[in-house]
Amino acid sequence: MSQMTVARAIARPARAPRTAPPPRQRARLRVVDAAPTTQSHTGFVVLCIALVVAGLLGALLLNTARAESSFTLSDLRKEQTVLHDTRVTLEAELSAKRSPETLAVEAERLGLVPSPSTAVLRLSDNTVLGVAASVDVDDSFTVVTPFVSEADSDVTRIEEGIEGAVQGG
Repeated sequence: MSQMTVARAIARPARAPRTAPPPRQRARLRVVDAAPTTQSHTGFVVLCIALVVAGLLGALLLNTARAESSFTLSDLRKEQTVLHDTRVTLEAELSAKRSPETLAVEAERLGLVPSPSTAVLRLSDNTVLGVAASVDVDDSFTVVTPFVSEADSDVTRIEEGIEGAVQGG
């Protein structure tokens, strides 16, 4: 035997009988996300900015509409005051034209004379109360009204003005 043979025989240990290796347990598989990436927040930021801008524009529009309504209301109040003053003036003028003194002056100017007796028509039962007597032109009297000047005959103009002021105001 050669030395190599001897060395080889010594270097080789005795083998144990081969047995089947124990069965390996398989590793459990699971789904793994890809490498995490940083998400961009630009969409959310743009949405927030858009909401803030829309809110500010809405507040601006509401404030502008309110200011415009305030000016309109002020103009309408001024117009109402003018119409009220006109109505009061016209009613006072009409009251002066309808006063007994003014009517007496106008009647005298037109050549009318007072009646010595009067007759009244009651509309509820259509009866005439009293007797109307004729007037003698020579037997007339004059009504003196020292505080009233000669009145204008435009009572209808005043009444139309009051009607217009009442309908317009």
